Amino acid sequence: MDILSNSSSSSNRVKVEYTDPSGIYPLVASELESRLPLRNLHWNSSSRPLRSIDSLYVELGPDEYSVPQSQKRAASSAGLPGAYEAGIAVRESSDLRRGSEPSISKKERRHQIPGLRQTSYLKLFFLRCDDSETYKGSSRKVLREWIKTHTPPSQNSTSVNSQENHDAFEWMIVHVVLPDVQNNSIWPNRASLSVLDKIRADFNGSTKSAIDRVAQIPATKSLQVQGITVNPIPSGAARDQFLRESNRAWEDLLSKVKALILTSFDLRVRQYEEDIKAKSAQRSLPGWNFCTFFVLKEGLSRGFESVGLVEDALMGYDELAVELYTAIEDERQKSSTGEEATLFRGYTQELRDQAEHAMAIAREAFVDSKNVQVSTTLLLDTERKPYRELILANNISAFEFESYVFARQISLLSRIARLPPTAGSTTGDSQHLIQLSYASSDSILGGRDQDDMIVLAEMVRRSLKFITSAGRSIREDLRASIQSQEDAEEAHLALRYNVFENLVASWTYGSCQQILPGTAPASLMLQLESTMQNPLNSPASPPSRNVKQNISKGRPSALARPPTRTSSLLSHPPSNNSSPSYDGFTEDVTHPQPSPLQNETQTGLYVLAAQRAELFIVARRALTSMGRRQGWDIVWPDSTGDIAEQDENMDEISLNDTPRTRQDATSTGIAAPSIRSSTKSGIHSSILSGVLVSRLNFLNAYEDITATACRHYKLSDDRSILEDYTAAIVHFQQLASFYAENDWSELEISILDICAKCFKKLGRRDDYIAIVLKMLTAIVQRSRHLPRLKIPVGLDGSGSVRSQNAIDASTYLKDLLHASKSQDEPVSAAMRNYFSDIRLDSSLIHFGSKDGFQIPLSLQYLLPAPLEILKIEARVISATEGQTREIWLSSEETMKVDKGLLTTFLVSNTMVPDWYLLDQITVQVDNLLFTHRIPPADGSKFFAGSRTSTSSDGLVAPGARIFVWPRQGSLEVRASLYPHIHLDESRSVMCEISSGDNTISGGMLLVRAASGGLRLHTANAELMDAGGRTLDRSQAGNICFEGIPAHTSIKIRIPYRLDNEMREIGLRTEVRYTTADGTFVYGDSHTLPVLLPLGVNVHDVFKQHALFSKFSISTSTSVPLRLLKCQIEGSEDFEASSPRMPTADICVFPRQPASMVCKITPKRRIGRGTDTLQTRLSMRIQYLCLDEEILAAILARFSDALRNSDFEDLSRPLRQWLSTNIRTTLAQENLELMGLLREVEMSVFQNFHWEQIVTALPLGRQGQLLPWLSRWSQDNAVIEIPQTFDEGQGRTITIPVDVPHTHVVHTARLRMLAGAHELDGASGSVAVGHCIPAQLELQHSRRWQVRTEAGSGPEPGQLEFHYELDASPESWLIGGRRKAQFSARVSRMRKGSRGGGRGWLTRERQEDEVLTFPVLLIPQRAGHLPYPSLDIQGFERPPEAIGVTGEVDYRSHGRSVLVVANRGSTTVGVEPEAGGRGAWLMDAQRRAEAVSG
Repeated sequence: MDILSNSSSSSNRVKVEYTDPSGIYPLVASELESRLPLRNLHWNSSSRPLRSIDSLYVELGPDEYSVPQSQKRAASSAGLPGAYEAGIAVRESSDLRRGSEPSISKKERRHQIPGLRQTSYLKLFFLRCDDSETYKGSSRKVLREWIKTHTPPSQNSTSVNSQENHDAFEWMIVHVVLPDVQNNSIWPNRASLSVLDKIRADFNGSTKSAIDRVAQIPATKSLQVQGITVNPIPSGAARDQFLRESNRAWEDLLSKVKALILTSFDLRVRQYEEDIKAKSAQRSLPGWNFCTFFVLKEGLSRGFESVGLVEDALMGYDELAVELYTAIEDERQKSSTGEEATLFRGYTQELRDQAEHAMAIAREAFVDSKNVQVSTTLLLDTERKPYRELILANNISAFEFESYVFARQISLLSRIARLPPTAGSTTGDSQHLIQLSYASSDSILGGRDQDDMIVLAEMVRRSLKFITSAGRSIREDLRASIQSQEDAEEAHLALRYNVFENLVASWTYGSCQQILPGTAPASLMLQLESTMQNPLNSPASPPSRNVKQNISKGRPSALARPPTRTSSLLSHPPSNNSSPSYDGFTEDVTHPQPSPLQNETQTGLYVLAAQRAELFIVARRALTSMGRRQGWDIVWPDSTGDIAEQDENMDEISLNDTPRTRQDATSTGIAAPSIRSSTKSGIHSSILSGVLVSRLNFLNAYEDITATACRHYKLSDDRSILEDYTAAIVHFQQLASFYAENDWSELEISILDICAKCFKKLGRRDDYIAIVLKMLTAIVQRSRHLPRLKIPVGLDGSGSVRSQNAIDASTYLKDLLHASKSQDEPVSAAMRNYFSDIRLDSSLIHFGSKDGFQIPLSLQYLLPAPLEILKIEARVISATEGQTREIWLSSEETMKVDKGLLTTFLVSNTMVPDWYLLDQITVQVDNLLFTHRIPPADGSKFFAGSRTSTSSDGLVAPGARIFVWPRQGSLEVRASLYPHIHLDESRSVMCEISSGDNTISGGMLLVRAASGGLRLHTANAELMDAGGRTLDRSQAGNICFEGIPAHTSIKIRIPYRLDNEMREIGLRTEVRYTTADGTFVYGDSHTLPVLLPLGVNVHDVFKQHALFSKFSISTSTSVPLRLLKCQIEGSEDFEASSPRMPTADICVFPRQPASMVCKITPKRRIGRGTDTLQTRLSMRIQYLCLDEEILAAILARFSDALRNSDFEDLSRPLRQWLSTNIRTTLAQENLELMGLLREVEMSVFQNFHWEQIVTALPLGRQGQLLPWLSRWSQDNAVIEIPQTFDEGQGRTITIPVDVPHTHVVHTARLRMLAGAHELDGASGSVAVGHCIPAQLELQHSRRWQVRTEAGSGPEPGQLEFHYELDASPESWLIGGRRKAQFSARVSRMRKGSRGGGRGWLTRERQEDEVLTFPVLLIPQRAGHLPYPSLDIQGFERPPEAIGVTGEVDYRSHGRSVLVVANRGSTTVGVEPEAGGRGAWLMDAQRRAEAVSG
């Protein structure tokens, strides 16, 4: 097999198989090899971006039926052309005639798991056919049979298994043309072209999109013809033409090969992606196996790798690494819960064998070492085990699985970095799979691409991450493979522990030893040598080479005498021709004399140096762990005493043990079993064995690794690592946390002191501030909990502990304040750590001459350092449900305090009456804020009498609940509805600002809506009773007003609008005002009922000359009303007479409305025609709500009593408390009773709960106030509601009243006639069945046909109506004109003459004329019968009369007539003998006529 690739791994190239039945391949092999690898391929996938492949390596090999190499050589070395042709023809004629198929390979069975085997992407058939006859006779059949067998699944219509696309391939026919030496013809000749055309016609597709699978190339290798070497390339002028045509043919062949390979690759990728997607969707199904899924997905990554798409392959392995981590964690979770984990093998057999071998040697037991591999594990070798078969069989441990994936990732990264391959070598006894070197100065001068450096840094970064995390897997692996016995001896447990830890450390050290040499380019080595020549501070120099060699060979004799050592950081740098050593990390790189490098160094070099330095530190950590088990700890530089002496005399003790316990343990005389003999068990590396020969060797190796890491850090420009403050901080913080948990305050403070210095050295200001605050907290905690402090014995050998006074809290506090000044934002600190016993009194202290208030505050300062406090602030928040207001209180001057009690006053110029809870306290010192937030208690509601509240952390002392109330004489804001309401205009609220004792120079009112849907139009606000004052409304939402003298009030009216109906609205008012004493704020919340308390209904009755309207006034709520006035205002065209009010006020109750009748008449001067009439009138009602009267009466009596007592200064909170309780306890039944009796019985108010408000007032007044309030309640058991009222008292509502109109008003009267006179129902009677003649008189009027707009309304000249008299048949029989039609004409003015003159206007008497209709009525029963009813309806003609309305004034409505029986006289017979019991009707006479009078 010929491998044409510069890569040693089979997964890095594409496999191409050829069939050569004619043995023609050797003639073109050299030319084909010279044109490989394939260059510049472009793969365009539908699901991925365009990918470019620079070079594609091809593994080209024959199939098993191709002609052996001996036949090829024999055929090519024949003496004559005839013999050469015969050698080929013999096989074709004999083998093919016998039916053999040399070109048909047996189909290989595909593995059920795709991706486990390497298959060909392309199959070539090398054909030799010299003429058309040979092609027709034999070659065509051979090609057909070969194509039939080798047709790929994607082109075979009979294939139904799409899974075959995992091994998709393409095929191609390559026609090789031999030179015609006898005829001396030039290629391409006519015969070859004819054969080529026939092949294309037979085997290429017929469509336009068919792929051309046929190519023709000439043979360029020299031939032996009759012992003479014949060159197929002609000479002379034909040479250039031959070479051009030959190159064109080869280029055509290679382009087709590239296209067909990419086609196969695309089919495979698509099939893999479909299968991966389907398998991934089945994760949740039972039976899903991760290992099978891994092999499938890895097949896709290996496919990418084979064609040179290494980045895509690496991405696939990265995804597999993440999924593997998830699978391992799931298995660990199953194991922890007791479930059976079957995905991975429980342990690694190789690690188990090494551990058992080491433990057996330590126990001096017989061990068969032939079956134990004790060599260092090859981290990057993926060929030493059949990993993929083990994965598929679920026979691989988690550690082996992770190692395999990591090795594959590193292999791909090495390809991306374009690392040249080298054979594996060994350093000491540690084998290196990847050993990278640059042995020539050209490679050093050329350097390495920056991307390559970045890739190498990525390799080191991944190695660092894997190596540091793999230790956990190895430990779990070892514990699972070798279980410890519960009753095992202590020596056995110690041996087991040492073996496990040594194996982990050895593996870590050996893994670093494999990675570091492979990532050390020559340019990095030269840069490191330059850092040795130009030390930074005190750069490290490597140890001498002979010392390194002695250590690596395990010969400690050369180091038997202790050398005279100074720090290697101060030694002279080595010569340039010596390569640095890294304590066993031998690079094996031969460096030439350094050449001048470019001035601009690459960024990737610095990144690589930093990552390698971290890997050196990992190796040093592994070495340190092994040395620690030997008893060689790396001590701090300030430790005193000889190291060897400390090593021999120091004992391991527990700081948690008491002195008694340690004394007992020592007095027993039982020594701990010696485990020193097993401290090296498990270390198989000769290098490490040599290092651990003596303490001196160990320290030399430790220093060498440290020096090398420092040089790398220096090269990466990470200077802070030279002193390693960052790493020190990590360890110190862990120690501080440990000491804090165990209450070892002294040690904690000392460690925090060191941390603070480290942060200060690094310039990390934020961390420095945080650690200093933590240290000051520890100092405070130590002073508060000193009796509980644990002080370990013997920390410094003498039993003494460093005193806390060594740390000056004052100095650190000054540094803290200085550092905080440079911060943009204030630095916050928890107040509870530095202050305690905070007490804020709940009783306000008012100022005598100005508004605002102050509250006493006391707190305990705990730091043992003086402090200058700039300001103390406290925030209180409203305790009322639904309120979000807050008030800030602050101190007025700076304070200097020492440790102890601090007392001050917090002042606020903001007054918002309410109950408050203490929410936050802040102490400001420069730019440092000590803050404490008080968590809310369970439920924000509380009784007002509660004067104590303590937070859950115990910091805030009693007195946290505060009642804020204004002093008597301070500014006050009252909000109410504007008392005059006009339903046609916007409604308004009125804010009344009373200045009290303040002389206000200016102020601003802010009114905010507290209800959704409320829109306040502050831009339209106006000042009531301005008196020359003006308002400034230029600021949106703010109303600025001018100065207000003392004891003066102003009223501001603000219109509002509601988006939806609501019963009440909420307002928040805030007034900012300025006086001679400063600027103050007063705020309050108001709830105002907006539902109108009354409703008005109207009923209209039309008469011929007037309109009577009946207004029914009722309450819309449960509160009774007191009507004071009611009047209707007329307009220019109508006159209205207001109803006459009774002497006493009218009380309107919910079920007892009041009625008012008003007469409306048009004014005489109004005429009809085209005039427009003003029909809108106004009804004005003045009223009082009974609840407001009750509240005003009680408050007036209460205020008078307060003015005559010693508690007038407390009237504001007491009045507010009384008002709130009265509003919430008034009941409907009590209101009705109070409205009738006009008095209030105070007993209906069950309890005012005076104790709740009194306990929030000053303590000195509470003892006298409660008895006074009780006496007032007893003395005022009944309070009279006054009957009189002031003119401005009460509310007024103006209701628009529209005068109704109708087109016609009919006046009707039914007259019953008795002879020549009208029958009077009051004095006359009629007989039943007697006919009564009657007349129906109709009269109409058009004067109520008013116009509201000019030209509107119909104006017909004549309207048609019909009437109908109706009555119950049991009462009346109606005859005559029971129904009739009549016309209602309009009165018109016409010209006429009067007294012979002309020009006079006379009115036609048509509108007011009386129409008479005769009717006959017959009563049907006796009794008072009402007159028949009348109904008048209009006809809808003419057309302009449509929609005409009319009213009927039926004046006979309600009248009745007396109907008696029709008997004039009656004769009755009585039988005397029957005792008066027998009687009968003898005779009866009808009435001849109606009886009158």
